[in-house]
Amino acid sequence: MFETPDLTSLDFCFWVWTNSKVHSRKVDAPDELLARILDAAARIKKREDQLRRTTRDLRKGVTKCTVVDGGICEYLL
Repeated sequence: MFETPDLTSLDFCFWVWTNSKVHSRKVDAPDELLARILDAAARIKKREDQLRRTTRDLRKGVTKCTVVDGGICEYLL
């Protein structure tokens, strides 16, 4: 996987879940692609517990980063 500063943990989590559902098999038509994206979004709404965990983990990471005043904090995570 790639890392980009443009994606937050929640964005990345959403992207991985959506991508795995949408591209689980070949898409043959634009309408089918749209239907899969909408279905994936509906399924994600039902995974509230996982979204809460991701948010909690993100909050923990930000707290650790502030401890080192924005410096390298990966070793604290």
